[in-house]
Amino acid sequence: MLETMRRYASGWVAQILIGILIVSFAIWGIAGALSGINTNTVAQVGGTEISTIDFDRAYRGQIDNLSQQMGQQITPDQAKAFGLPNQVLARLVAQAALDDQASTLALGVSQDTLVKEIADDPAFKGPGGAFDRAVFVQRLRQRGMTEDDYVMEREASEKRRQLAASLSGGATVPAALAAALHNYQTEARTIRYIVIPSSAIPDVGQPNADELTAYYNDHKADWRAPELRDIAYVKMDAVDIVDPAAITDADAQKAYDADKARFTTPETRQVYQLTFTDESTARAAEASLKGGATFESIVEGSGRKLADTDLGVVTKDKLIEPKVADAAFAAPANSSTDVIIGSFGPVIVHVGDVMPEQVKPFDAVKDEIKADLALSAAKSDLSVLRDAIEDAKAGGATLDEIATKNKLKVAKIAVDASGNDAEGKPVADIPAKDALLKAAFESDVGIDNAAVTTADNGSVWYQINSINPAHDRPLDEVRQKVIDAWRAATTEDRLLAKAKEVSDQVAKGQTLDEAAAALSLTVETDSGQTRGSKPPADFSSDALKAAFAGPKGHVATAAGVKDGEQIVLKVDDVTETPYVAGNAEQAPVEKQLAEAIQNDLLQQYVNELQNTLGATINQSTLQRVIGAS
Repeated sequence: MLETMRRYASGWVAQILIGILIVSFAIWGIAGALSGINTNTVAQVGGTEISTIDFDRAYRGQIDNLSQQMGQQITPDQAKAFGLPNQVLARLVAQAALDDQASTLALGVSQDTLVKEIADDPAFKGPGGAFDRAVFVQRLRQRGMTEDDYVMEREASEKRRQLAASLSGGATVPAALAAALHNYQTEARTIRYIVIPSSAIPDVGQPNADELTAYYNDHKADWRAPELRDIAYVKMDAVDIVDPAAITDADAQKAYDADKARFTTPETRQVYQLTFTDESTARAAEASLKGGATFESIVEGSGRKLADTDLGVVTKDKLIEPKVADAAFAAPANSSTDVIIGSFGPVIVHVGDVMPEQVKPFDAVKDEIKADLALSAAKSDLSVLRDAIEDAKAGGATLDEIATKNKLKVAKIAVDASGNDAEGKPVADIPAKDALLKAAFESDVGIDNAAVTTADNGSVWYQINSINPAHDRPLDEVRQKVIDAWRAATTEDRLLAKAKEVSDQVAKGQTLDEAAAALSLTVETDSGQTRGSKPPADFSSDALKAAFAGPKGHVATAAGVKDGEQIVLKVDDVTETPYVAGNAEQAPVEKQLAEAIQNDLLQQYVNELQNTLGATINQSTLQRVIGAS
């Protein structure tokens, strides 16, 4: 969140300090836990430390950001799998290197500058467009920071910005480079082309015996049968032993009464809040409301719009200020409160529509409660039943006997290591699929196997009944598949040959229209096509690359958009837009190149800083913080 608070967060400096520097650290080898580092320090660069608090705050913020992007909460294990710890540490190490150098150079930021920067930050502005201390405090509270923490972080960021800008802020773009990039991006071409479908190729017929045998031998691995194992298993999850009929109405009623909030939709209200700079102005507005003025007219009189005061349709717990919450949920619908003196100044609250609390009756949720109670009871019984089954197994009981005694089922599947059947189709509903298949293909016939645990803490007991080793399927077994593959491959070969033939004829002088007419096809035209613009739906990316591989008059072939299509194209015209240095239209290109050069310079500087200063990582502390976040 702090990045969004900074005015310069979208510029090239922020891109470096927040993102690109990760690359240098990701490959840069840093020794593990070294002596001399404080246990409250995750890393040290030169004389600058990265504290556990700073790392934890940054790490949790990165997890929150990723969770919002993915629409679900990211677990610590998932965060590690995504590489978030290294990314966050990389960014902080790069920042620490700049901080250390800024300290060495005695860079500073005046208090007046910091105050102005914070006051001008859009993230802290209230509905009126001015700095709002309440918003400021709320933003910091959400991030778990004190004001001092934030001011210190802001000061450090400003020093890094000064250092970065002094190093690469004045980098200019060579005119030749700018012109080359401009020409590459803006060059436009008119491309005429025909799409040759496989249907344009006469039926290739059936292969003779020699052709079929030769094709089979050349591609024998395509039809090789994988190892199959016949696996019998008994699964026991809570859902397999659940018994809702064992739950009485009295038990369900007791659970309903104890957890009625679960079946209650709380009262919601449309709430508007108008904040005032001083109490006298608020009291005057209160008097106007009591005199008959509308809340909306009071809002407009303050220079704001009603939408600026809208807190939305909320439940009482969503209102942060207790006094405001109490007043908002005590007022009648479509009414305004008196002035409320809250922690962030005087406010008046207006209540719009009120949606009363709703409680589902017991009879409507009785079956759901019984199912939940039965499932909970089944989960509690799992460990007892698991122990009983293990004892039975140890006593020589078979899977069939175990299943019969415990009212479970024995399932049998024949699968390869990927979970597919003999035809290569996935076998459905394999419990704990990855773990079961891995264990089953490491076992053998006659082995007493340990149970596999399911995601719901259930168990799967299994045995290998037989093994059918991998083998080459004989031609007679896969004859039709081989014939179909031969026909497809032969058609593709002839299609490629036809496209090459047409391309050669057009290159020698035949018009594309004549070539298309001979195949009863239509010539299509794509005008104004650049390397970066979207081609027509029937023009593939391969064809676009081929069209820019030669000068005007260039003829080429490429794979079509769909399987079984070939494109023959000719570059009909090439249009180049002259590059004019300083032209406003070229500004984006020059800006793009300048930022790339600046980024590269700063990247190299930070790399050298890191190598010169050295970095030590306290691995034990790092792992502790990662595991706790």
